[in-house]
Parts: sequence; structure tokens; C-alpha cells
Amino acid sequence: PFPMKVGADITLCYGRDKHSYRKFKDAVRKAAKDLGHPKGVDVVVDMVQGDLFENALISVVRPLGKICLVGFTAGQKPIRPGLLLVKEVSVVGSLWGRWATENMEAHRENVGEILVFLGNGSIKPRVDRVFPLESFARAFELFENNRGRGNTVVEIGKDGRSSLEPPFQSRL
Repeated sequence: PFPMKVGADITLCYGRDKHSYRKFKDAVRKAAKDLGHPKGVDVVVDMVQGDLFENALISVVRPLGKICLVGFTAGQKPIRPGLLLVKEVSVVGSLWGRWATENMEAHRENVGEILVFLGNGSIKPRVDRVFPLESFARAFELFENNRGRGNTVVEIGKDGRSSLEPPFQSRL
């Protein structure tokens, strides 16, 4: 995976339930110890902020370690500052949108590479639901309320059009 290519020693996912969270915690502790870091990991990158975010991440990062929040597809979760203080952990936020705007050519290259990976099956996105274009408002509502369990897709017909009368005209 990409994180390994840029220097990560190991990548793990904390899952959705208490059972997977316990497995995650044990796996992180073992990996950290095997890598010579018995007090925990240096950096945790979280793209979801799921229900187990606080317990999973703060429990595995070492004192003076960092948690980097890259997204919150599961919604925004509260973080208790006291836990960060006791562990002396830093939390850093990072948004891809600003970088993409400031680095348009590199962003185009990244998107091109992602499309190649999608096309050849190297990556398989988790699709939660597919909506026809006519139901785009329902799809957006699902996304806006963080009720999806993966990517929400709005499908346009194979000819590039939906069954809406062409050309689609806004009624605003």
C-alpha cells in the first residue's frame, strides 16, 4: 500500500466494533514492540474518525506522538483534551482540498494515477450505494448526514446522460 511506499513500517485499520478494536490494539502493540517501540507508535493517520477513534488511536500512540486527522467520513467525533494532555499527544489536521488547489498539476497527476489503479483493479473502492442521476438529492442527503458505509455513487447513463430530458435544465 501507498503508506508503506513512503516510509510507514506497517498499516492497520481499527475497524467498526469492539472486537476489531481489540484486535487492532493488540496488533499495534505487537508491531510497535517488534519495531523497537514498546511505548507505542510515532504517528497515527486517521481518515475516518469512526466510533472507536478516540479509544483506538490515543491508546496506541506513544507519549509525545502525533495523530493526524485527514478526514471525518464517519462524522466528527469529540476528542477529550484531558486524554491528549495526559499522553502528551499532538493532534494535527490536514485537508487535501487546499493542497489540491495550490498544487494543481501534482493533483492532476495523482488523480490520473488513481484512475489507472481503478481501471486495472489495483484498488477497489467500497461502494455503499449507487443512485441514478434522478435521485442525486437522496445521494447527497446520505453523504451530508454521514450515513454511508463507503462511497456513495451517482450514476450517469452509459451515453453520458441520465433518463432526464436532455439537456437537463435546472428549475431554480
